Amino acid sequence: CNAPKPPEHEVMFWGAFTNHAPDSFQASALKHAQHNPITAVHGPPGTGKTELFLHLVAQQVVIRALRIVRGEEDASNLTLFASTNNSAIQKFQQRLFDKFPTEHFYLDGGSQGVIKRSTLPKLQSCLDWLRATEFNQETWEQAKLDLLSAENEIQQLIEQDRFNESQQIVNTEQVSQLNAQIQSLNNEIAAIHEELEVISEQLSSLGDYADFPIEAYQQIKEGLQRAERELPKESDSIAKRAFNLINFTSDKLVFKRLANHINAAVLNTLTTAYPFQLPLDREGLAASQMEVNQKLLSSQQWQNINPKVTAIQTQLTTLNQQLNLKQTHYQQLQTQLDSYPIEDFYSRFYRDYHSQQIQLFQRAFSFLQQETLRRKDKVMQAVETYGSALTGDGDALLKLETEAYYIYRDLSLIFPVISSSLQSVRNMLPTLHSNSIALALADEAGTTLIHQLFPLLVRSQQAVVAGDPNQIEPIINLCDDTIKQYLKTAFLEQGMTQIDYYRYAPTAKYTATAYHRAAGANGTEGNLGTGIVLRNHYRCVAPIIQFCSPNYEDGLQILSNYDSSIQHPHLLAYHVEGSHVNNTNPEEIDAVENAIAFLLKNGYSINSGFEGENSKAIGVMSPFTRQANALRYRLTNRWQNFSWDDIGTVHTFQGGEKAAIILSPYQCHQEHSFWFLNRKPNLLNTAVSRARELFVLVGNLEELKRAGGETKRLVEHIEQHGEIRSINS
Repeated sequence: CNAPKPPEHEVMFWGAFTNHAPDSFQASALKHAQHNPITAVHGPPGTGKTELFLHLVAQQVVIRALRIVRGEEDASNLTLFASTNNSAIQKFQQRLFDKFPTEHFYLDGGSQGVIKRSTLPKLQSCLDWLRATEFNQETWEQAKLDLLSAENEIQQLIEQDRFNESQQIVNTEQVSQLNAQIQSLNNEIAAIHEELEVISEQLSSLGDYADFPIEAYQQIKEGLQRAERELPKESDSIAKRAFNLINFTSDKLVFKRLANHINAAVLNTLTTAYPFQLPLDREGLAASQMEVNQKLLSSQQWQNINPKVTAIQTQLTTLNQQLNLKQTHYQQLQTQLDSYPIEDFYSRFYRDYHSQQIQLFQRAFSFLQQETLRRKDKVMQAVETYGSALTGDGDALLKLETEAYYIYRDLSLIFPVISSSLQSVRNMLPTLHSNSIALALADEAGTTLIHQLFPLLVRSQQAVVAGDPNQIEPIINLCDDTIKQYLKTAFLEQGMTQIDYYRYAPTAKYTATAYHRAAGANGTEGNLGTGIVLRNHYRCVAPIIQFCSPNYEDGLQILSNYDSSIQHPHLLAYHVEGSHVNNTNPEEIDAVENAIAFLLKNGYSINSGFEGENSKAIGVMSPFTRQANALRYRLTNRWQNFSWDDIGTVHTFQGGEKAAIILSPYQCHQEHSFWFLNRKPNLLNTAVSRARELFVLVGNLEELKRAGGETKRLVEHIEQHGEIRSINS
């Protein structure tokens, strides 16, 4: 039992269908499908399996078109969508038509009835178009150029993105370096600021000597010193005393001469902050000398310190300028870094370039149409042979047997997509060739027996197998004794074990469905293998899908449009006592009829055609065939335009959806077993998740709660998140 390889992250795919961009889970599956023969996709309700399939269809178209324009060997790009469930096929058709309504693209097939009603008329229409339409070389050349232009546009975006990634690395390193440089500058500036504060305090303590008249004070100092020398002293020598006596030297005369000598210098100080006052006596002279010496000393100190302050301030200015430049550059780089995507290229290209991917698909399709006309003779031969083979024509079947490669190659130019039920694959591909199908898309594989997938797989180069084992399991119409005998003869007597049986047997419906095998499950009940899980839910409003979410590990991420301010409930339950008459519950049928009448008055509808996402169509279901048939009879008699397909068992709704779903559980008596409803969450999980915006339960709510299990959980969920109503309200 080999588990599938995990998806690789760094994988590119080209082309997208004209719907929403893939989410990360869908993209993971798309990446896996680029390089692996089988991709298993676990798709809970409403998580976009159909959208995933459509993207795969688009990619097959792009791959082939690019292969042709590059001059590479051409090969079939035939994609076949198949399921055991008609609802899944109809939904695939509906989404395909809604998003890409073109005549020559998709071929719906299946049973002989479908082939006669739809397939053959479409093939004939194709032949008529080919005969009536001429090939134009210029149109072909232009389509080729348009396709290459679309491819080149994406390629340029990829190259720009890769350049941005490399630039992001450079910018990140630059930011790191700048951050270190800015930190270093801040540290240096802080240290210099501390030094400046110390020196500035010293300078401040001296006072402001910027305009100090130093020359005048030096002259005054000299004058004061001279006056001190001239003043008579007791210690003077005899010669000095004689000189003073001869010259009549006295204190008065000395101070007079001092005033005359330093008058000009004194005048120069008067207009400054340091005016000098002449001393008039010996005591004043001593004080003046002390003052002058102190001021000259302080001035000298100021002159020594002030240039340092100026130099430091200049240095700080330079450093701050450098810091501002680096901070500006840092902010620019950071802004640039912030503009880069957080996710890497492979995590977002499918979202960021979705419009370009759609354009690539559309231009690839347009080119293939022109290529079809260029090769119209071969294509017409292929269409004629294929159509005849579908009718059982012997010559056509023989030709298909011997020339299948070329016939399917040319057929898929005009019809790259075919759908069929799994049971009818052999009708659509009547000869067995291993590479008839380029890509097989198998839906609802969780409700598909493993052997039902074989006719599809043996004809396919590659397959994507999607399903949900948490929904309804396959139906096996064998009694227990027959299954036990099969276990014995096919496994135990062949040397295999019960483990092998639960891993591989087509009768092991809980452990060996087509999905289990594709996902590499080990055969243990509850083990789902390693398929790629889609977790984003888009279909149902939150109150509805919240009932289903606990059935999945880690729950579902609910992304559906839901306006919580809307007043009307999305969950309703009508209590009906009920009774059992001929395996039907007439009271529930009456109540369902009344509920439909109420819904029709409130904007809902019954129709028999395909419904879009905005349709308000009603679906009615029951777990039991007899009750479903009785509902069909009653409701189609009451409303003749009520589609037969919109009323049925839960099984028939697997893979489908409606705006409103009404469920009639049938069981209503305590003495009757509710085991069929409650043995697994699968049945009610499927039923509830078919409703996009309204789910209505009609039944004996008391007995459903008393039964426990999922029926109890459903009634309680409606009580909490919806409304319980009287059938007459």
